[in-house]
Amino acid sequence: MNENEKLAQDVKAWRTKEGFTAEAAAKVLGIPRRTFEGIEQGRGFPYPVLLRVAIKSKTLSLRAILKGSPD
Repeated sequence: MNENEKLAQDVKAWRTKEGFTAEAAAKVLGIPRRTFEGIEQGRGFPYPVLLRVAIKSKTLSLRAILKGSPD
């Protein structure tokens, strides 16, 4: 498995675990939806280390986002 495939696998696992749609995940990460879809399809990303840090961040979990949103 190459690095792009591993990144795709990790991003898919993160999105599934957090319960995001592809569109919501892209929005949370601040990247275009098509870019996010490309990452999940194994096309890579120019900053894989930053992406890995972002998906491991507790502040980017759906629970943390919902907790921080006003009622």
